[in-house]
Amino acid sequence: SIDELARKGSMGQISTIAESPIDENLIFTGSGDGLIYYTTDGGKSWNQSSTPGLPKYARISQIIGSHFDKKVAYAACQNFLAGDYKPYIYKTTDGGKSWFLFNGNLPEKGSTYTIAEDDKDKDLLFVGTQFGVFFTADGGNEWVQLKNGIPTECVMNLVLQRREHDLVVSTFGRGIYILDDYTPLRNLSSETLKKEAFIFPIKDAKMFVQANPFAFRGVGFQGASFYSAPNPKVGAVFTYYLKDEIKSLKEQRRDEEKARQKEDEEVKFPAYDRLLKEKEEPTAYLLFTITDANGNVIRKIKTTPKKGVSRITWNFRYNPVTPVSLKPFDSTIPWNSPDIGYMIVPGKYKVSLSKFVDGEFTQLVAPQDFVCEPLKTTKLPANERLTLDQFNRKVASLTRAISGADAYRKSLANKITYLEKAVIDGADVPDSIYNAILSIKKELDDINIELNGDPLRANYEGASPTSVKDRVDLITGALWNTTAAPTTTFRKSYDVAADQFGGLLHALKSIDTEVKGVESKLEKYGAPYTPGRFPEWKESND
Repeated sequence: SIDELARKGSMGQISTIAESPIDENLIFTGSGDGLIYYTTDGGKSWNQSSTPGLPKYARISQIIGSHFDKKVAYAACQNFLAGDYKPYIYKTTDGGKSWFLFNGNLPEKGSTYTIAEDDKDKDLLFVGTQFGVFFTADGGNEWVQLKNGIPTECVMNLVLQRREHDLVVSTFGRGIYILDDYTPLRNLSSETLKKEAFIFPIKDAKMFVQANPFAFRGVGFQGASFYSAPNPKVGAVFTYYLKDEIKSLKEQRRDEEKARQKEDEEVKFPAYDRLLKEKEEPTAYLLFTITDANGNVIRKIKTTPKKGVSRITWNFRYNPVTPVSLKPFDSTIPWNSPDIGYMIVPGKYKVSLSKFVDGEFTQLVAPQDFVCEPLKTTKLPANERLTLDQFNRKVASLTRAISGADAYRKSLANKITYLEKAVIDGADVPDSIYNAILSIKKELDDINIELNGDPLRANYEGASPTSVKDRVDLITGALWNTTAAPTTTFRKSYDVAADQFGGLLHALKSIDTEVKGVESKLEKYGAPYTPGRFPEWKESND
């Protein structure tokens, strides 16, 4: 009835119950009208706790027992229904007899609904409030909000996944958020925060090739209404700390100007020399260098400096061996895949952190050890892993050369169009040079067919002879996306491709010499400039 709904007494239900992880006979209960009871004999007798400062009829949302001391427990309370939005985190150190307020520096506005304790560090706690998730690494003296990827909305429940050390967050908006591997927070001590930079202990990285069950990335063919949250990136995760923001000379000058404005001081226009120095300053960045156990560099990863705690993931792979491109990968086409390098073999590796500022590299963190191991027990023996790695190195070397040669062929083919027009526009250029250009064009077309295949024959006859690039793509497209050993087909494809490519590369070098000869003649006869041709000039005596 409406009368019962209106009475405070109707809020007296037990809203939470918690058993001590250490003593099964120690149990706590909290009710919707602000009362905490405890029992030390498994429920035979109950005693009411003292909770000074907790408003009458406040709701005890959650109680948890400590993993370290059976006399310690925590309670998340709130008085939201009374229009009171203050946090109420309580703690007991005497088994439930008396509780004291444990808010620390939590914002004054933000009702508290849930709390969680790490099972390895007694000082690491998490709390869910009306406006997001907070954590403390010092036992509650200072609370820090987790903001990266977690919205500032009502958090109703927190669960710590003890095996993987993940923080799972449930929000009132029917959302679930997961902070993968929160263990770096255990090392977020005052000593750590004093360092210029720090790489937190690295969790053993599980190696695997990610499945693609929907054929394409993401939801595949399931339709736009099918929701699928993205998985975390596959790879070794490096969590690091940077004490201070690395500001450019321009940012430093603007900070100075703002400080002067704040003090009502005159802000002078900067001198030209200072503006020039700002313009010429190289962009600062952080560089992670990954090496094997013997110190051989495996990968370098560049990232933008960002103050605070950040993360970066290495995908267990060497750099792609395809030509360098400044054009970002187009992810709008679902069947497109970014270029990848081949995967390392399981084992021990190291990662270091450096900064590039004002044209100089400075090491911030010395090499730290970490382990890459298969997700599941692999059937590939250690000696075959070494053989696989050696084969992948050969394939990578050949792929780099083939893709580079093809890119260079394209650049020569692009020159041909300019050279043809330069012959026409150059009044004094002999017609014989035009015929030489046409001959070079035919030679480039022949190389293109052997490298990339014959599209004309494929269109009209249904197939064409397997090209050099097709043979290598057969290997990289399959072998570099699995953890299996190379098959006989892969080995034969490599041998044939390597044998054919040697002759093609020699022919391409000869064509390059011919193009340079044509360019020299065009310059001699005063033809207009063409890309890649350095202009010559002699001062006239007239």
